[in-house]
Amino acid sequence: MKQAVSDTEAPVNAKSGVMGWFLNSTFPPVLIGLALLLGVFALLLTPREEDPQIVVPMADVMVSAPGLSARQIATQITEPLERLVSQIDGVEYVYSQSNRDYANVTVRFYVGEDREDSLVKLYNKLYSSQDQIPAVVANWVVKPVEIDDVPIVIAALYSTNPEQHDAFALRRIAEQATQKLKSVKNTNQVAVVGGQARTIQIALDSVSLAAHRTTLADIRRAVQLTNTQVTAGQLHQQGRIIQVESGVFFASATELENAVVNVLNGQPVFLRDVATVTDGPEQPSNYTFFYPGPDFQGTVSSNISNGGAFAGEKYPAVYISAAKQRGSNAVWVANDVIAELKALEAAWLPEGVAVSIIRNYGETADEKVSELVSSLVVAVLVVVVFVGLFLNWRAAIVVAIAIPIAYGATLGMDLLFGYTINRVTLFALILALGLIVDDPIAAIDNIERHMRAEGKASKRAVIAAMVEIRSALLMSTLAIVIVFTPMFFITGMMGPYMGPMAFNVPISVVFSTITAFFITPWLAWKIMGKAKQKGAYDPSSSLIYKGYRKILEPLLDSRKRSKIFLWSVAGLFVLAALLPVLRLVPLKLLPHDNKNEFQLVLDMREGEPLENTAMALERLASYLQTVPEVKAIATFSGVASPIDFNGMVRHYSHRNKPWQGEIRVVLADKSRRSMQSNEMANRLRDPLEAIAKEVNAQLKIVQMPPGPPVLATIVAELYGGDETPYAEIEEAAQVLADRMRQEDFVSEVDTSVPHDQQVWRFVINREKAALSGINANDIHESIAAASGGWTIDFLQQDTEINPLPIEIRLPKGFRDNPDHLLSLYVRGQTGLAQQSSGLGLTSAPAPLVPLAELGEFVQVNADKPILHKNLRPVVYVYAEPVGRVPADVVADVMVDQNSDGNSVVPHWQRHYFNNGSGIGWQVPSDINVVWSGEGEWKITLDVFRDLGIAYAVALLGVYIVMVLQTGLKAVAGIMMLSIPLTVIGIMPGFWFLNMFSADIAGYPNPALFTATAMIGMIALAGIVVRNALILIDFIQQRLQTNCTLKEALFDAGAARTRPILLTAGTTMLANIVITLDPIFNGLAWAVIFGITASTLFTLLVIPVVYYMMYNNAAGHAIEPRPQQEHEA
Repeated sequence: MKQAVSDTEAPVNAKSGVMGWFLNSTFPPVLIGLALLLGVFALLLTPREEDPQIVVPMADVMVSAPGLSARQIATQITEPLERLVSQIDGVEYVYSQSNRDYANVTVRFYVGEDREDSLVKLYNKLYSSQDQIPAVVANWVVKPVEIDDVPIVIAALYSTNPEQHDAFALRRIAEQATQKLKSVKNTNQVAVVGGQARTIQIALDSVSLAAHRTTLADIRRAVQLTNTQVTAGQLHQQGRIIQVESGVFFASATELENAVVNVLNGQPVFLRDVATVTDGPEQPSNYTFFYPGPDFQGTVSSNISNGGAFAGEKYPAVYISAAKQRGSNAVWVANDVIAELKALEAAWLPEGVAVSIIRNYGETADEKVSELVSSLVVAVLVVVVFVGLFLNWRAAIVVAIAIPIAYGATLGMDLLFGYTINRVTLFALILALGLIVDDPIAAIDNIERHMRAEGKASKRAVIAAMVEIRSALLMSTLAIVIVFTPMFFITGMMGPYMGPMAFNVPISVVFSTITAFFITPWLAWKIMGKAKQKGAYDPSSSLIYKGYRKILEPLLDSRKRSKIFLWSVAGLFVLAALLPVLRLVPLKLLPHDNKNEFQLVLDMREGEPLENTAMALERLASYLQTVPEVKAIATFSGVASPIDFNGMVRHYSHRNKPWQGEIRVVLADKSRRSMQSNEMANRLRDPLEAIAKEVNAQLKIVQMPPGPPVLATIVAELYGGDETPYAEIEEAAQVLADRMRQEDFVSEVDTSVPHDQQVWRFVINREKAALSGINANDIHESIAAASGGWTIDFLQQDTEINPLPIEIRLPKGFRDNPDHLLSLYVRGQTGLAQQSSGLGLTSAPAPLVPLAELGEFVQVNADKPILHKNLRPVVYVYAEPVGRVPADVVADVMVDQNSDGNSVVPHWQRHYFNNGSGIGWQVPSDINVVWSGEGEWKITLDVFRDLGIAYAVALLGVYIVMVLQTGLKAVAGIMMLSIPLTVIGIMPGFWFLNMFSADIAGYPNPALFTATAMIGMIALAGIVVRNALILIDFIQQRLQTNCTLKEALFDAGAARTRPILLTAGTTMLANIVITLDPIFNGLAWAVIFGITASTLFTLLVIPVVYYMMYNNAAGHAIEPRPQQEHEA
């Protein structure tokens, strides 16, 4: 006889399926433990970085062809090379710069192309085409440009006692330190920037050279032939093999100055007779300094020591940079590098030499990740408390357990699929929080409702509740996945940047749904099944039902009121959509980040000496030392600072001319300052630009972008026709630049055209040279060695890390005067000139001839570089809008082209129905100005295009899912109405934020609708459709029980208002923490404003439209369920 089984223990029916098995098994707690452990391990093991890495394979092909002009380089070398590399599969852009003597061709592949494969294809193409290399090419090299070359740590090694430890001593200390740092695990390139290297300098005496009838070629030949040492073979003696060596290297400057460089009248001419040999620092080719700022503090995390440094002082410095290997954890590598520096300081740094860290991407990445993890924890706690207040504490516990389950599994997938933990990953998880809790909330709310309806807790109620919403949850999850999947197909650099968002949100929602089906019911039964039930209740007696019916019923009873309501909503939508068009909501792709650093890039006029550049940088640094929020300033004159990702794309590593300078400004940590870095840059802009103007320099304030780097925010490309002279394109670029300078709130206007520069050219008298038996190459080498310096060989010493270059050069006071160069002698070569004698023709004696008799110096204009992009000559115009968005500036300047207007329209009176400032400008008709080729405007167009397509595809996908769910196209269309309703909240919300924005130093500081806000809109499509789906699904379930349409609408509202409001509330609360982030606050505000409006309107618009469409339809377009199924 079978024992009676209670209802609470009764087996579930066939409908429950796997859910019933999980409900009665002990497997759910095992899954919970596994998911939590997976999350912990993933959090510890997954590499951390501040931003996702963007893989853009690039390489520079540098070709040397001495003597050719820029035009000859372009025609003979650059253009054939461009055509060659453009044939490689996967190449997106080919940039080139043709200068006198050399060309630089940059090959950039599509984003996401494999780096190794791309470089192999490039090498194969070049090496298989070596037979096409012109004979004038002296050499060429391919240099890959990789993100892993960007240093993650930069340390300033500076001296507080310059008399004892100058730039020369600092350089030698730094070179020793780099040998230790290179042994740190997972380091990539370790380099020293700045200082003066040790060299052996031969300062020539032109008078002594003439007196001893000795030339520079004599010295070079004598040193090279003497400074040799080889293994010559071996001897066999007494049964042993003995190696034989010949020669010996010069061991010191003293030995070198005793070298014989010529023989005159049978007497040796020693090097010391014609030159002064010194062993010491090289001639200064750069200056690097360290300036402590008002916020400079030793013994804090970002400094190893202060070495007695004081704010407001200036110290000579060199900079040590260290990059990490691909795939390694930036946090761990940076910590290891800094630990090694601390050990070196303690072991052998001399007194008065200190180390300060001016860049630590490991620390910033760890801080950002830790900060966002904390924000995530806070958001989870807030959401759980919110659920506890509006449901009950038992329901809150269920939700609290469900959240880490979904997150743990998601982080495990990140580790498995190679994603790093970065800001985009964590923001995706915060955004997903509202979606993650949606399923558990819907499940727990429905379970509680069914238990209350039965008046007791039972497994049957749990299963029935889950079966009721099973279809809606599955379809809504599918809708979320469909909404985010198109983001995988965003092109360009924004694709991999937003990749973690497209991956993590759908994955976390899928795991949330799995949790809701298989773990939440088990948790609900274990936690809520033991709670006392208050007995059965009538839903129509609840306050929600009464209030909802009171609001909705008047709209349903009057068709006129329904139409007025819907037309009002439509009007609000149109007004909201017009706000961006009227420029009341600024549209911009990339927001501004809040970094602890920014960069100043200074360009003096071409030809300015290094000392002038250093003085200009000193003036800027001295001003920055008065800014309270500045921690430290690093200046670089005549040498590029260690690059960042932005500098890598802009090729700042090539900034090594004497008239080029950079400043790295380190700010106080953002926790200790009230202004964001972008606001600080705007505040300091006017005084910094005033200083630059006084020294006649062009200044750019460069901030590390939060996303893909660009050449400049606004870049105009000017192209000519096939017959257009390049000079004409340059003149047109100047016209456009002048027009840009007249635009409100547009700064840093510049072109790619350098200023005019003069050069001294030695014009050889070929006849005299031939009569003297002198070839042109000897003349070239003599002038180059005397003026620019010439490394003729190297001194080898066991104690040196690097071989010491031996350089010959005239002293500074002599080499800068062409007359002194003309006094140098050149020796003719035997055999080049013939003379008659009694024996016939014989070689004439090799004469010594001064340069003054072989030619003269003339002053000519220097060649200007010729730029190409994708095989077409191009000239660039750059500009930075300050407080304005690029779209406004580009639209206004484009409309003004070829117009005759001269009356200025203030920028606040312009909108996209009436673009233009009224300032006309013209360029020749054969000049084409392209605004969408480079810069942030190009990425803006591409990304908003891609996001728009993604949005459209997502909407289509969601609509198909809704049709499959309901079987009715019209009902699916009704569900889709909730999506445009988000605009009613988003755009007025951003307009409201801008009402309270305050200017910074006279520059606007608007709240921007950015690409992240657009992503928020896309995310909302899935969130609000999920709410609409659950609402209509319940309406249809009620209609299948032969309920009237009105009662079905009232019951659905009463049953689903609470979970819909809870979902909206948890989503908003989860996103509040993101509003503090400068990059993703646009996403947060879009979600908050959009879900607020959409939720309120969804609960009213959808029922009203549904009632108007199906009130008079037979069965309200729903077939009733069979009576027996209903009773079951």
